[in-house]
Amino acid sequence: MSESQYGMVIDLRGCTGCQTCVIGCKTSNEVPADGYWSHVLNLSGSDELYLPTEAPDVTMRFRPTLCNHCQDPACVMNCPTGAMHKDEKTGVVSVDQDICIGCKSCQSACPYSIPVFDAERTVASKCNLCAGRIAAGEDPYCVASCPARVRHFGPVSDPESEVSKLISENDAQVYLPEGGTGPSVYYILPSA
Repeated sequence: MSESQYGMVIDLRGCTGCQTCVIGCKTSNEVPADGYWSHVLNLSGSDELYLPTEAPDVTMRFRPTLCNHCQDPACVMNCPTGAMHKDEKTGVVSVDQDICIGCKSCQSACPYSIPVFDAERTVASKCNLCAGRIAAGEDPYCVASCPARVRHFGPVSDPESEVSKLISENDAQVYLPEGGTGPSVYYILPSA
């Protein structure tokens, strides 16, 4: 168990699906050309991102996704080399590309399909919550770049933190809890 578990709350009531978080993450972290560490999904479950609901109550709702930095990460448990690991102090799940053998076990194990394969380097890559920025006291790029300010970052393990209060006050939910990994990214859902 880590000393602290960092995570995020994303308020879907205000997400516009603009994808600034996706681009901010990709460019700032120099994510390989064919991969993305962040995605935006249509909340209705449609494969088409900008497909609105039907009349008379036309809406478009979105769910930004990223690594959930799980409390019990399947990617870590299934990595044969220990390249996929969880930081003891922050709970951040990262990949050490120097010892990754590119076997894709992490991809297969992750219920969220988060790790991406860097074909050029033949290693896995994924969101590390901008660990360098966290160490410097800054928010991850996806949080800092969100124009709608719907992302909130901090220690979800601290009941007095802003993110923990947002979770409890808004009955925030994790995505795909049936994965059994204890995600640390929570969503405030729009009312029906």
